[in-house]
Amino acid sequence: MSEKISISIPRELYERLERYLREKQVVDRSKVFQVSLRNYLDENEDSDSFVYGIINLVYDEDATEVTKFQHEHEDKIISVLHIHVGQQCIEAIAVKGKKKDLVELTSKLSQIKGVKKVRFIVSTPET
Repeated sequence: MSEKISISIPRELYERLERYLREKQVVDRSKVFQVSLRNYLDENEDSDSFVYGIINLVYDEDATEVTKFQHEHEDKIISVLHIHVGQQCIEAIAVKGKKKDLVELTSKLSQIKGVKKVRFIVSTPET
């Protein structure tokens, strides 16, 4: 069963969405919002479930606290892919653990000086 809701979004965002839907020939606007909302909740909702995921991180190369932080949480970190782009570093950090702990880890990473972007993507629950 579905529920109908009404939302308000800034005109610029609405126009971007409409342009995207036209260009990609997407006919189900509701599906776009459903997927987006599921992703948002996966990234932010606390849960005791065990999950695997990726933390995408962009930071200034002189943000040395990032490496220190990773060493302090190596029990949750499986692997790190690190690349340099100009004066910035981009990392894909593979993680595992209780979802609420990984959400908290992501939040703490975002507070480190020099960190520009952090996003936690839940890949799969443990099976």
